[in-house]
Amino acid sequence: MKKTLLMSALLVLATAISGVAVAADARVGTWNTMRLGNGDQKSYPALAAVAANVDVLAVQEVMNDEGIQYLKLALEQRTREKWSSLCSSPVGSRSYKEQYCFLSRDSAVQYEDGAVSFLDRKHVFMREPYSARFKSLSDGNTFALATVHIIYGKSAADRTPELKELGNYWEWLEQVYPGEPIMLMGDFNMPPSDPAFESLRARAIPMVTDGASTLSNTSGRFANLYDNVFANQSARSMMSGVGIVNYPAMLKVSHEDGRRAVSDHAPVFFQLGKARLGSAVQMAYSQGPAQLLHQVVNAPARIDSVFSPRASTGLGALSTASNTQVGSVHGNKNSHIYHLSSGCPSYGMISEKNLVEFSSEAEAIASNYRKAGNCK
Repeated sequence: MKKTLLMSALLVLATAISGVAVAADARVGTWNTMRLGNGDQKSYPALAAVAANVDVLAVQEVMNDEGIQYLKLALEQRTREKWSSLCSSPVGSRSYKEQYCFLSRDSAVQYEDGAVSFLDRKHVFMREPYSARFKSLSDGNTFALATVHIIYGKSAADRTPELKELGNYWEWLEQVYPGEPIMLMGDFNMPPSDPAFESLRARAIPMVTDGASTLSNTSGRFANLYDNVFANQSARSMMSGVGIVNYPAMLKVSHEDGRRAVSDHAPVFFQLGKARLGSAVQMAYSQGPAQLLHQVVNAPARIDSVFSPRASTGLGALSTASNTQVGSVHGNKNSHIYHLSSGCPSYGMISEKNLVEFSSEAEAIASNYRKAGNCK
């Protein structure tokens, strides 16, 4: 009898232990970066000053390869570390497409496997969600991250079908990444209390339930709670320090300037395992009890002149990060924009798959390419 009770107790204990999530150490964020890669008003140094506080960032509203490469280079210049990018194919309508991307700090997190866009056989999503599995290099544990940008449309009714489909998407994620901590993050264009989230909330936990994440025109005021992170139980048990980041306060800029040159959305950051966000991170709305933030050595403590007029109007600060390539004129076959080797700070920043070399500026013009707007 005693032996039977002992065996039963050991079985219960073993079952309990096997059900405990093994924490992966990483600082994670999600950010709608507002048409990243379009226009010449974007301040990549300012974006990097905020994004450098995490180890892996899910990025929504990436308009082209150049945009994510500019941000990657700005992060490398800011942190003096190598970063990697992982992006989906362009998704959207015929007239409007964007990409989902992940940026990760090579010293802390690496892409493991499973990068895939949702197989949306019912064609519900305008922009099919994107996901991948990552590994924390501090402890070797893995976790799955998914990102989505729900269509805004003309009214809330336009968003409802995609929001309702997120429950099915979550079940698909569980099949793709069985047994993994799973986090779905992005711009949902609706607060998590909306009834359209019922299917997703039956399966996952919204981590941001208070405050707002979009910037109003008035400094210090936030408008809508659109950006969020949904987690399964194993991911939730690893998470702490969840909050909406007050990036205008971090950069000491007005909401008007932030909306113009950074983003009209604030990022959401959180901690996994033993990883801790740095003291430079200022939260507009911390979520839940005991969400204390602690400084870490490799978090950039300085917030300097990244939002100076020079930084906010172009990419001059990134020119030193470029690896100059052979050829007098570089063209981007995706955007049909060309860059000169002298006076164009983006000359060496075109991805290899989009790079076209011309022997002269006249040849580029004859091929229907136009000169980059940030060339001097």
